[in-house]
Amino acid sequence: MVHRLKGAFRRTRSSGHCARSCVLAVALLGRLGLSALSAPVPQVSDSARNGNPSQEMSAETIFKRFASRVLTLTCDESTAESKLASGVLVSADGFVLTNAHVVEGCRSMTAVHISGESRQSYVPELMYCDERNDVAVLKIVGKGFDFFDLPVQSPQVGERVFAIGNPRGLEQSISEGIVSGNREMDGTEWIQHTAPISPGSSGGALISAHGELIGINSRMVEESENLNFAVPSATLAVALSRARAKAGTLGFPQNGDEQFSIGMLYVRGQGVPQDYAEAAKWIQQAAEKGHAEAQATLGAMFQLGRGVPQDYAQAAAWYRKAAKQGFMVAQLALGTLLSEGQGVPKDDAEAVMWWRRAAEQGDAVAQANLGAAYQLGTGVPTDYSEAYFWYKVASAGEISGVTPQGFEKVLKSLAEKLPPEALSHANERARKWLADHPADSE
Repeated sequence: MVHRLKGAFRRTRSSGHCARSCVLAVALLGRLGLSALSAPVPQVSDSARNGNPSQEMSAETIFKRFASRVLTLTCDESTAESKLASGVLVSADGFVLTNAHVVEGCRSMTAVHISGESRQSYVPELMYCDERNDVAVLKIVGKGFDFFDLPVQSPQVGERVFAIGNPRGLEQSISEGIVSGNREMDGTEWIQHTAPISPGSSGGALISAHGELIGINSRMVEESENLNFAVPSATLAVALSRARAKAGTLGFPQNGDEQFSIGMLYVRGQGVPQDYAEAAKWIQQAAEKGHAEAQATLGAMFQLGRGVPQDYAQAAAWYRKAAKQGFMVAQLALGTLLSEGQGVPKDDAEAVMWWRRAAEQGDAVAQANLGAAYQLGTGVPTDYSEAYFWYKVASAGEISGVTPQGFEKVLKSLAEKLPPEALSHANERARKWLADHPADSE
C-alpha cells in the first residue's frame, strides 16, 4: 500500500499505535499460496556515491542485483481480507524495514522472499514502530540474507533513483526517476522523488544509481504527477538501531475496533452518560487507524455538528476515506455532498460514480439517486432505460419517505418514453439483478 494524499502533503497522528491516513492498499481476498525455497543471489557490495557517472548502474543491473532484497508483505486484517505492501532486508539475520502505516490494523503478517523463480514465506514479528516517521521494523527467522546497508548522507537533488516494490500486487516491479528534493515537514525528514509508485509500493526500496538504499517509499500526493515521498536512510538507521536494542517484540497494532466500540457507547449512552464530544474523541482515534465505519461515523458527526463543530469539508474528507475502503454508507453520503457542493466543489460526475458504487452494493437510496441522475442527465448522459432499471431495483428496497406508489408513478412515466423492446430489456435486467442480489432487496 501507499499513502495517497489529496492536494497538499498531510499527515495524521494518533497516540499509542501507528496511525494511518488515507491509506490506499491492494485489497486481496483470502490468503496467498506461498511455498518453495529461495536460492539467494550472491552478495554484491554497494558502491559508494562519489558523483562519477561511470559508477552508475543501469535499471537492468539494479533490478538483477537488488530485487531479491525487497520482500512482499501480506497484512491480514481479518479472516477474509488482507492488504499487500513491501519490505526491505537490512541485515543478514532477517531485520526488515517497512512503513508504520503498513502494519497498522494487521492481526498477522506474512513476508515472502522472492529470488528468481523460487519463493520462501516467513511469519515476521514486529520489533519497532515509529508512527511519526512512518517506520516499522520487522524480524524474520533466518541467516545469510542479502541485504542493504544504510548510508546516512542525504541524496543529491537531481540524481537518478529506482523504486522496487509491489505496486498493485505486481511483485518486484521497478521504476525510475530522480530526487526532487530533501524536505522537512512537521519536523519529519522526507525524500521527494519522481520514481512512479502505486498502492502496494509502501515499504519498497528507493535505490540510488550507485546501488545504495537511500530510503523506503511511503507516500504519494493524489492528483499530482509523480510527487512521491520516501523515508530517508538516516531515519531508517535510527529505527533499526532502536529495534536491535529493544528487548522482546510488539504485538501488531489493532485496527481501531476497541476505540470505535468505546466511542459508540458514548453515542448511545450505554453504561456511560451520553456524550457526543467524548464519543467523537474515541471515534476519531479509530478513524485515524483506518477503521472504515469509524471514518464514516466521524464524517456524519462533522456533517451534523454532533460532538464536533459542523464542518462539511471535514465530513467530506472522512467520508472519502471510508468510501475508498468500500464502505457503502460513506459512498452514498460522499456522493450527496458532491452533488450539493457541500464541503467540496460541486461535481455531479463524481457524485454519480460514488452513488454507483453504493448502488452496486445494494443501497436503495443510491440506486434511486442513480436512477434520477440518468433520468435528468445529471453527471451522466440522459438514458431512460438506465433510469428505469435503477428505479426498478430501488423500488424493491425501502427508502424512508418514498412510497411504492411514488416509484410506480416514476416508472410509469419512464415506461412511456421507452420502446417496448427497451422496456422489456430493462425489466429483465432488473429481475435478474434482484435475483442475483436477494439480500440487497430484503
